[in-house]
Amino acid sequence: MIKIGFLVVLLFCLCRGESCLNPVIAPSTYTTSDAVISSESVFIVELSLTCANGVQSVALYADVNGRQFPVTRGQDVGKYQVSWSLPHKQASSGTYQVKFFDEESYSALRKAQRNNEDVDIIKPLFSVNVDHRGAWNGPWVSTEVLAAAIGILVYYFAFSAKSTIQA
Repeated sequence: MIKIGFLVVLLFCLCRGESCLNPVIAPSTYTTSDAVISSESVFIVELSLTCANGVQSVALYADVNGRQFPVTRGQDVGKYQVSWSLPHKQASSGTYQVKFFDEESYSALRKAQRNNEDVDIIKPLFSVNVDHRGAWNGPWVSTEVLAAAIGILVYYFAFSAKSTIQA
């Protein structure tokens, strides 16, 4: 009986995930800036994470405006990335707050969502602000139309000048 109890305690200790204490992050962000060559605006957040208690390979989840995304771990220890996309019309310019949760706080977030409770009381592990300046949709007038208009104007002025010289 003591052996079974010892095994249960040992398994609990081995399976228990540690939380990251006092996380220090170094984020870098990317957003789509040209809507002419892409169909959606893409947001990418890459970051390096170090924990004060030395925990490595923390499972992270990201929340952006109520939508959750899994965070992928990089090959290097402490490197993470999350990305998502939105249609250009929905991806308005401004600052997007990306909240990162560990497994414990993420499960509390999902539970609060299922029970229609206030999710703002659940504190993220850390958050990153992504500044999106909007996507450029190209010039108002295409270059072909502009070149044709200039060509017509040059022809008109040349024809007018020829007419006044011959008259």
